[in-house]
Amino acid sequence: MIKVVTIDFWNTLYDSSNGVERNALRRHSLLEELAKFNKKLTNQEFEDALKASWEYFNKIWINEHRTPSTEDTITFLWSYLNLPYEQFSINKVARVFKESLLTYPPKLIDDAVVFLEKYHNKYKFGLISDTGFTPGYLLTELMNRDKVSKYFSAYSYSDETGVSKPNPKAFLTILDKFNCKPNEALHIGDIERTDIEGANSLGMYSIRFDGDSTSNFLKQNKEKTKANHLVKSWNDVISIFEKYY
Repeated sequence: MIKVVTIDFWNTLYDSSNGVERNALRRHSLLEELAKFNKKLTNQEFEDALKASWEYFNKIWINEHRTPSTEDTITFLWSYLNLPYEQFSINKVARVFKESLLTYPPKLIDDAVVFLEKYHNKYKFGLISDTGFTPGYLLTELMNRDKVSKYFSAYSYSDETGVSKPNPKAFLTILDKFNCKPNEALHIGDIERTDIEGANSLGMYSIRFDGDSTSNFLKQNKEKTKANHLVKSWNDVISIFEKYY
């Protein structure tokens, strides 16, 4: 019997919309600081620097199962642009990179709230998210704004736990709080390597969510999965719960 359901944030509960606007705000903040050093930056140079920063992030995320802080990633970007080290400027840019999420927020994926409302009295819900430029406390703030945090009783953010999925601690942070065995829990997420392999390795049930059309940065087999179920929408998730759980 399932007692706990854990859900991923990005491209599962929320989409990736408004990313262009977030990056424009981030670029503006960077340009403001670069002006202090008499350095200009073209759009292409910014995109190249941002790409390099994500490659730095992904290398640590994939190989070390943790996520660098926003400040660490901006420090890398600073070095990539050959700027003189200035902690105040780095912190200022990092703050804008973080808070841009609240200025140009992503959207809840269709019918996710329908699922939460339907089952929140039957299961305990926990959120498990690997964080990038946006730390966990701001993801929670967005959920507060959208009135969905009320459905969740526990959170596991990689910037707070010190590990990222598929590290067992990312999942056990939630399960231990509820005194729940892995075979009494189910995880819903979009990434095979982190969400599905991480949940499966513990003995949890799993659903891979492939219903976010805004997700375009991951290359993975869209038809093959080790999850118990593969879905294209939250309505599919509801149908699976009605039939199996």
